Amino acid sequence: MTCQEIGQWITDYIEKPLGQWRDSAYQQCSEARRWLEVRRKELEDWWRSQAASCREQPCQWWCLCCNKLFCWILDVLVRLLTLIIEIIEHVVEAVCKLIVTLIWLLLSIFVQMVKWIVLSILCILVALCSILILSGALALLVMLLGIVALGVATWAAVAAPLIPLAAAVAVTTLTLAHLLCEMSRCRILGAVGWALKWAIILGAATSLISLSPASALTVTMYGGLIAALIIAVEKIPCALPRMLGLP
Repeated sequence: MTCQEIGQWITDYIEKPLGQWRDSAYQQCSEARRWLEVRRKELEDWWRSQAASCREQPCQWWCLCCNKLFCWILDVLVRLLTLIIEIIEHVVEAVCKLIVTLIWLLLSIFVQMVKWIVLSILCILVALCSILILSGALALLVMLLGIVALGVATWAAVAAPLIPLAAAVAVTTLTLAHLLCEMSRCRILGAVGWALKWAIILGAATSLISLSPASALTVTMYGGLIAALIIAVEKIPCALPRMLGLP
C-alpha cells in the first residue's frame, strides 16, 4: 500500500468511526437530558392535579387553614425541585458533552500522532525504494553508455573500468529494490527499459559525434533489445516509463 492508501485507510477506518462515535455520544447526552426533562414534566403534571384539588378543598379553620399553608409550602418545594431538575438537565448535558469532547480530542490527537509516525516511516521507505530504482536505472545507463564508449578509442580507457562498477551498482540496487521494497518485475523491467531508451539517444549522439561505426553498431543492438523488451512486457502485461519520467 502507498502512503496515500495508508492515510486514506486510517481516515476511513479510524478517524471517521471516531467522529461517528462522538456524534453518537452527543446524542446519548441529549437523550439523558430529555429523560430528565420528561421526569420533570411528569412531576409538574402531577403537581398541577394536586394543586387543583388542594385549592378546591375547604379551609380547615380549626388549625388556622394549615392545609392551605401545607399546599403553599408544597407548591414552593415542587417549584424549587422542578427548577433544580431543569438546571441539572442542562448541566448533565453540558458536562456529558464536555467529557465526550475531551475523550474525542485526546483520541484524535493520539490517532494523528500515530498517523504522522506511520506515514513518515512508510513515505521514507517509499522514497528510499524510489531512490534505489532510480540509482539502479542510472547505473545501468552508465554501463550501457560505457559499452558504447568502448567503440571510441579516446574514451575506451575511461569507460572500461566504469562498466563493471556500474553493472555491480545496477544489479545491487535493483536487487535490493526487488527484495526490500517488494518491487514488481514490471517496475524492474521499466527501469531497464528506461535506461535502454536513454542509452539509445545518448549513444546515437556519441556515435555521431565520434563517427564510430562500433558505437553505432552497439546502439543498433540496443534498439533491438528495447524492441524485444517492449514486446515482452506487453505480454506480461507491463508498461515502460517515458523517457522524461522517472523509472
